[in-house]
Amino acid sequence: RLSLTTTALDEAGDRVSRYLFAQFIVNACLGVVIGLGLFLLGVPYALLWGVLVIILRFVPYIGIWMAAMLSFAVSLATSPTWWQPLSVLALFAVLEPVVSMIIEPMAFSRNAGTSRLAMLIAVAFWTWLWGPVGLLLAMPLTACLAVIAKNVPQLEFIAVLFGDEPMMHSSVAYYQ
Repeated sequence: RLSLTTTALDEAGDRVSRYLFAQFIVNACLGVVIGLGLFLLGVPYALLWGVLVIILRFVPYIGIWMAAMLSFAVSLATSPTWWQPLSVLALFAVLEPVVSMIIEPMAFSRNAGTSRLAMLIAVAFWTWLWGPVGLLLAMPLTACLAVIAKNVPQLEFIAVLFGDEPMMHSSVAYYQ
């Protein structure tokens, strides 16, 4: 079964690569927007904080807040008033939920080949099972599991549960 195994490994590698590329694009866009926002707020080294957002967002859930606390600390140390530090926190508090709750699920589920609900359940499961390591590896593991389930007939039910393809074609669903 060399041909089937090679096809499955290529598909898994392709899904994980597309996921990581989508993650980089989302992080880069958010880093540019936050860097520009910090520059407009007058925070010193705004470009550095934007690049730090791009890098730290690869650490799920806590990376963005580490970047927020660092830029907040710098703005707190350099600003004579509370307006700038509170504006920095507001910038992060507004942009991060929009990106993480709207943009990321759409971009990541499509690129990983899994449904959005399957992604959320998988993140919760892998985090529960392995803690922070599971949180980091949840998406690649789920994408690989979906590929394995697609190619192993005994695991076809997992492919149906995780898949992003509709089980019925639109013409059949119309008659239903």
